[in-house]
Formats: sequence, C-alpha cells, structure tokens
Amino acid sequence: MTDQTGLNVTIDDRVATITICQPERKNALTKPMWGALATIVHELSDDLDLRCVIIRGGEGAGFGAGADIHEFVRERSGFDKARDYGMLHAEALQTIQNCTHPVIAAIDGPCMGASFVLAAACDMRIAADNAKFAVPPMKLGATLGYPELEIMLDLLGEAALFEILLEGQVFDVVRAREIGFIARHVTLEAFDEEVAKTGKRIAGGAPLTQRAHKSMLNRLRQGGSIDMHEFDEGYRAFESADFKEGYTAFLEKRKPIFTGK
Repeated sequence: MTDQTGLNVTIDDRVATITICQPERKNALTKPMWGALATIVHELSDDLDLRCVIIRGGEGAGFGAGADIHEFVRERSGFDKARDYGMLHAEALQTIQNCTHPVIAAIDGPCMGASFVLAAACDMRIAADNAKFAVPPMKLGATLGYPELEIMLDLLGEAALFEILLEGQVFDVVRAREIGFIARHVTLEAFDEEVAKTGKRIAGGAPLTQRAHKSMLNRLRQGGSIDMHEFDEGYRAFESADFKEGYTAFLEKRKPIFTGK
C-alpha cells in the first residue's frame, strides 16, 4: 500500500520493500516522508516474521534526488527550522540502522544528497550501472548535521568523504565501488532480479544469526567498551534451535528450515 507521503510498502516471502514514490520530484524526500519512513521501519523492525527490508526508488525516477528542495524555504530556512528538520532526518536514519532486520538500499539512477545519506544508513547497497551519486550541499550553501556525517564517515572514511563533500562532484558506480559505498553493481536489465535474489538469500539465512551480526557490527562501529553480556551475544546462537536445525540439515544434505528460535 502507498501512504499519503508517497511511500509504498509491500511484503513478499518475509522480505519487506519500501518504495519511494514521488516521480514528479525524481523521488526527492520530503519532511513528511522522513517521519513516515521512521514509523514504517520501526513497525517492520518489530515484525519478527520478516527477515529483510529493501528500500528503493520507484516509477523509473531513480533512488532519489535528495531532500525536496521545493520545501527548503518553508521547512529549513533559519536555524530552528533547519535543526527540527535535521532531528527528524537523524531519527529516520537511526531507525534504519537500528532495525532488527538487515536493510538493503537498491539504487538505480540518481542517488543524491539526502538520498545518498539514506542509502549509507542501510546495511548493504546494490546499484544498477546507471546509478549516479553526489552529495552537493556546498552548491546550496547548506551543511549536513553530525548524525549524517558520522554515518558517512564510518562507511567511507575521511579521504573519500572529504572528496565527496568538498568537490560536490557526480560520480558513477565504478567510483562508488572503489570507495566502498556499494557492495556490487549490475546492469540495469539485471537490477530488479539481483535485488530480489539478494533479499531472498538474506531471508534464507538463520534470522537469529543475521540479527546478531547486524547488532554486533553496529556496536563495534560505535566504539567504546563491550561488556560481558554484549560479548556473549556472539555465542548465544549456539544454544538455539536454529543452530541445531542448521547443522542437522547440513549433515542430512537438505535445506534448513529456520524458525528464529
């Protein structure tokens, strides 16, 4: 279904797909969209029947042209408005990072500005070979907030991020792969099939394993000390029914049936 903000949510075989549907604005993201996105992802995170979430652009308009510039004067002009908008943006990004399930950004066409940051907040990025990337606030006299910068710095490192921000240049999938932004790229013709296959592969894994690895990697990325309870998370799966099912299925040369228990 599509809500009034232009976000479409479908669920198929334990994989949820959130599609950004604002083709008249090249799938640019509005302030209501950020709020709705946070709510949707939070609800999907609580659904333990799911195994994977995919975020993508729809209707041939690309992943997204960034924040909708048509609402800048109304929603972001001045410190107070800009900060309120930024906090809403940061909440949506954090909700994606904290989602129980792995989140994939499926990128075709433009992936610019805030849409680039949205993709960076996901756990994995797959791109079609027509994808183009840029983060050009320097051309608008705008700045990113600390939450956005932290996400991109963790992912890309200092050298690549300075290049992207200070030059504001558009770059292609080859460069995106070089700096570690995308995991892989495929032809546009193969894109939809590859996205579907990736979601299916992730959904086919043991859900406790997938969730634990995401949680543990997030904790390591945030730095700081890891207490013994957190440390032990790396071994909890070995007492699960899914672990028993996994090794039993391997020995019996059959496909495992994981239940998330």
